[in-house]
Amino acid sequence: MTEFTFDDIAELARTEKYSTDLQQIKLDDLKKIREYFDGKRSMLAKQIKNTEFYDKSKKEKLRFEIENARRALKDFYERREKKIISRAQFAARTNFKLKDTTNMLSAEEKFYNAVLAGLASFEKDFYLQFTRHAEPAPAPAVMPEEKQQHEISSVKIILKSIKLLDNIPELIGPDLKAYGPFVTDQTASVPEDIAMLLINQGKAIELAVQATPVSEISANKTNTTEAVTNDNQTSANETAPVETQKQTF
Repeated sequence: MTEFTFDDIAELARTEKYSTDLQQIKLDDLKKIREYFDGKRSMLAKQIKNTEFYDKSKKEKLRFEIENARRALKDFYERREKKIISRAQFAARTNFKLKDTTNMLSAEEKFYNAVLAGLASFEKDFYLQFTRHAEPAPAPAVMPEEKQQHEISSVKIILKSIKLLDNIPELIGPDLKAYGPFVTDQTASVPEDIAMLLINQGKAIELAVQATPVSEISANKTNTTEAVTNDNQTSANETAPVETQKQTF
């Protein structure tokens, strides 16, 4: 297994900095980072303990390298933290219908869910301030499962056509149906909420609705007009009174 260096940690931080969305992290990379710090601390401890071969310049170099690696790791963490909070805020704007945990580590996913819960609680407490006499909000009525399913199925879902710019895992729509997984360059029709989420994250583009050419519209109008005229003439002929021929006696 290849060991991590300071340059590898700095590259992770740099990639996260210039990416608009969370980058995928391999668990093996996390292990390598931990081993990197363990190794450097062990080397520094040996330098300090071994007074016979004590090298001050080497000790300072190790300390400097560890400190720089810590700074790079801190920058890496803070950028991911900001992106996770931003995702939670976006989910709150969609009434918590869409939850996106793509490329999150298990600890990050727990943090994301905690932020979602905090936002929901804060929103409730904020609007409670404007109710009369600060009356406590009534507890939401629990609907039977069958009625809940009926409510969900009756929700009008607006679909948008998009083209995927990245591989996307399965997502759950507001109708609780699964959409995906999708692959790069795939086109799909998904609920508007999911479409806007992916477009805003730069993972998809909206496909324009193809307009009918003007020539086709004119031709259709002409054909329709002719058909109506013929029908009117036919109807007039059928309803016109028939003249009876006079008989001479």
